[in-house]
Amino acid sequence: MVMDKLDVIIIGAGVYGIQAARTYLELHPTHNIIMLEADSCPGGPWGADRVYKNFWTQTPLGMFEFSDKKLDGIDVKDTYHTYFQAKHFTKYLDDYLDGHVYDGKTLRQRLVLNARVEKLWKEDDIWHAKTSSGEYRAPKVIDASGLTSAPNIPRISGANTFKGKMIHHKEFSRSDIPQTCKTCVIVGGAKSASDVAYSYAKAGLEVHWVIRKSGNGPAAYFPPQSPISYYSNSNAAFHTRLMANIIACIFTPETWFTRFLHQNALGRGCLNFMWSKFESEVYGPANYNRADGKANGFANLKPDVGMFWQMDSTGLRHHDDLYDTFAEKVKIYRQDISELTTDSVILADGTSIDTDAIVYATGWLESPSYLSPSLAHTLGLPAPKSSFSDPTLAKAEQRWSTLVSAADTTILARYPILSSPPPHFSRPHPESPFRLYKALLPITDHSIVFLGRIMLANHTYSAEVQALYAVAALDGTITLPDEETMRKEVATTLAWQKRRYPSRGEAGNWFFYDVVPYTDMMIGELGLKSNRVGGWRDWVAPTLPENLKGLVGEYKGRVGGKGKDKED
Repeated sequence: MVMDKLDVIIIGAGVYGIQAARTYLELHPTHNIIMLEADSCPGGPWGADRVYKNFWTQTPLGMFEFSDKKLDGIDVKDTYHTYFQAKHFTKYLDDYLDGHVYDGKTLRQRLVLNARVEKLWKEDDIWHAKTSSGEYRAPKVIDASGLTSAPNIPRISGANTFKGKMIHHKEFSRSDIPQTCKTCVIVGGAKSASDVAYSYAKAGLEVHWVIRKSGNGPAAYFPPQSPISYYSNSNAAFHTRLMANIIACIFTPETWFTRFLHQNALGRGCLNFMWSKFESEVYGPANYNRADGKANGFANLKPDVGMFWQMDSTGLRHHDDLYDTFAEKVKIYRQDISELTTDSVILADGTSIDTDAIVYATGWLESPSYLSPSLAHTLGLPAPKSSFSDPTLAKAEQRWSTLVSAADTTILARYPILSSPPPHFSRPHPESPFRLYKALLPITDHSIVFLGRIMLANHTYSAEVQALYAVAALDGTITLPDEETMRKEVATTLAWQKRRYPSRGEAGNWFFYDVVPYTDMMIGELGLKSNRVGGWRDWVAPTLPENLKGLVGEYKGRVGGKGKDKED
């Protein structure tokens, strides 16, 4: 089957894909689009086949939703300080697909499930997406496959000899490990690993949690409550424009205030004091050296560096007994794994852990397998460095290196604190970094965009802004700079990330603290302002989805019909 009477192909039907479809159709309601989803249900990590009992949102009610539909019907008594179970967001996305109708068709009717893209290429200005069920062709592509599609499984000696169950976190909700196994080893240090450890410990399994010594260490766990009474929760307190001034973000406008905070000794002293207070609020309740956790290695959960540097993803404390459960019922190791045997995990220090099951909570592959390495590199996506033996690619890499080095001086002048990072693990990067303009647009081809390829907090908010900017770029309704200017901006962003997030930034997509200034920057470049509340509250009020409600309408008014159906 070949389907070629399409205006746009959207790859992925998670948060970013669904919002991309809605935004595009708001502006082009009669266009023919299709969403290709690899899984058997929409939602990505929020899909019905991937959610589980102890999977809770990291973003609270009122913040984790889209601007044009409230997430309601949840009794506050069923939340944890307004944070809620993922199953409610799964239903929200299902209702969203059914409730949005354009030209007589719902978003769901434009969705093809079990349609994993096997190959994507461009030929005669037309994009071709080959799936197991057929081929789809369109002049434009919105790749919204994100960062949680392809599991990353570490290569460990002896893995093929292990006789127990072995899964990636992606399969956690469908696994029968709690019913069929007595012991489990969990590999990984991020929030997903803690969810598995907590769930299996509460289910009565003997749980061993292994966090690499040669890695970025364990995640920190934020309290759900805000230390500032003005805010209803910790998330609201953080997502403000006032906070955007203290996080050393390149997207924050440079003003006398930011210069005082970051380039003046007194200002830097104030910043250090604030970050130390935040750190005590986050790290203090854990009491990592508590007596009842010594035998189980509970102290191994202490993050390697301070909160400012954010070496690994953080999580939220969703349970009152989270730390008690880990201290008393989970054996925690900070060691690398040297090998697997038929029934055990062998650590680098010689420790042998007998186990029935292994769960890899080890993240995701960054580059899509359906793009050839050369095309991925051309578009600004990670590509294997082994392919740089090609003279053209090698020359391009050298050019990028020169641009990033030149930008580094500017970054350190603006943020002197970034010149002195703490000791940290420098993870190997066998691939080139993301080099997308505004973290979504290839420099040399504006017929394809990549949404959701960044790591940050509050993805529903980011998805709306990315989707609108992406459609503007595809439609040509935003004036983009020339290619050389775009390259310099991308290089400057890369130089900043390498300094700001030393163990993660080299990948080119780590904006963990930066959702507010990042989205403000794109909205400003679109010439829009209806998201701002005005006055002093614009600084201190949390950025909420409701603030984005008028954005698409404001954009329609600004472009004055350009890019709409009759003129396409």
